[in-house]
Amino acid sequence: MDDLGAVTDDHVILAWLQAEIESLDFQQYIVGDPPNPAYLSMALKAARSPNLRDDEQNELRRRIISKTHGFGMGAGSFQGLANDIQWRRFRLTTAEVGEMLYASHSGAWVILAPVTRKVTEGATNVGHMFTGDQTNMVVLSLAAGICHSEKKLPEIIALRHPDGRLVILEGHARATAISLEAHRFPRGVEVYVGDSPSVATWAYL
Repeated sequence: MDDLGAVTDDHVILAWLQAEIESLDFQQYIVGDPPNPAYLSMALKAARSPNLRDDEQNELRRRIISKTHGFGMGAGSFQGLANDIQWRRFRLTTAEVGEMLYASHSGAWVILAPVTRKVTEGATNVGHMFTGDQTNMVVLSLAAGICHSEKKLPEIIALRHPDGRLVILEGHARATAISLEAHRFPRGVEVYVGDSPSVATWAYL
């Protein structure tokens, strides 16, 4: 695992938005009711043509991810976390990605990796163990896309467990697809890792 240096909340939020913005369900949520196409257009631009030096873009991305996932608010995906997380970028081997743990809140990932919660277990089971929702299809579709595209994937976002292991905060499906197509990543995979004393009280540890 290579440490590539410190990053800001803005980097992490951008990766999160890029991971979700192409979902039609997410776009429908962003456009709102009544629809505000101009707001969706700004969100799409902030994800597809990002400028981390643009304060307005950074604020827009933060507003979206805070509202949808509780970033920095101790709510939603961040339940139990203080707003003091320090982020660093790491390059992991695909074997190290396979050793990452799924967060404990999602039934689908617990079904796929009931013994270890490890990504490698989920990747082994995703082709034949039905989760009861769209998770299998999402992962296998991502894996197929990796096979046929050179498009860079957004960074996986993880928290460092008090015992040193990495627990996925965002990117469960992406990590599983990467594990399935590990040979496509000879140079490894970039991951944002957050550290904070409050990780010990995270609701999904």
